[in-house]
Amino acid sequence: MRRLHLVSVLAMASCGTISQREPDPVLPSTTPAIAEQPAAPVAVRPAALWKGQAIEWSELQPLLSERAGASTIEEVMLGRQLDALLKERNLVIDDALLRAEQQQVLDSLSDNADRSERLLLELRAVQGLGERRWNNLLRRNAAARRLVADQVHVTHDAIEAALDASHGARRRCRVMALPDLRQCAEAKRRIESGEPFGEVAASVSTDRSAARGGLVNPVSRLDPTWPSAFRQTLWSLQPHGVSSPVLVDSGYVLIQLEEELPASTMDAAMARVKAERDVRRGQERVQMEALLSGLRQAQHDVVLFDASLQDGWDRVKNASK
Repeated sequence: MRRLHLVSVLAMASCGTISQREPDPVLPSTTPAIAEQPAAPVAVRPAALWKGQAIEWSELQPLLSERAGASTIEEVMLGRQLDALLKERNLVIDDALLRAEQQQVLDSLSDNADRSERLLLELRAVQGLGERRWNNLLRRNAAARRLVADQVHVTHDAIEAALDASHGARRRCRVMALPDLRQCAEAKRRIESGEPFGEVAASVSTDRSAARGGLVNPVSRLDPTWPSAFRQTLWSLQPHGVSSPVLVDSGYVLIQLEEELPASTMDAAMARVKAERDVRRGQERVQMEALLSGLRQAQHDVVLFDASLQDGWDRVKNASK
């Protein structure tokens, strides 16, 4: 395409300035006047065609706004809030941090690189994460992780607990949750009279494991997801022994030890690196969720000019209260 260049010309007379020259005569125009025509309307392409019929944007927009408009507005505002915090603290999100964020997602999906890539594509398809939304999500996560970095403290005890939970010896057990000591005594009487622990648990336990006869996932000695009193009692039992009532939360549990599973034989150095990474990521996740929750709560006084967007926004915000 040929480019047109505007050239500035300076006219100078041989004597005096331009204002001293005689004006050029005005000649009558020999070109007929052309009346200005109104601009032709720009054709707007429909969103889609189906069996020869157009699906117009005017039909789609209200539906799209109701379905995802509120969450999309929230995403945009979260991005701006995070950018403002980064600017306040003189922090920058570069390409290296974005690549690290995506790699962290891939690592969480599978240890196999090809499988994790396939799973990520499936995840993005299910959640409607195209290139723009996916890149924006990566940036928001990287920004939130950068902003909470000084709140993450990986201690020796936390690493040891993670190591024990992932690779240490574990005990398989059954539990029976009961509201008071009277019902605990009645349950123990039935067990001592010969009824299997699992059958009693299935009939009286208030824990969701009752459907499995009280059987729960194996528990390690330092697993922080279980109360300390529960773990101490479990690790004091002999195989098939039944504990006294243990106070947890607002009720009691009886515990029966089924068997002990040996520790894994994973390389110690690799296991420690993985445990430290898991502890760090776990703390980051908690802090990031708290940060983003606070930012969402600060999203008030939003003025929406579209009725369908307003409807979606009100429903989302009311549901979160």
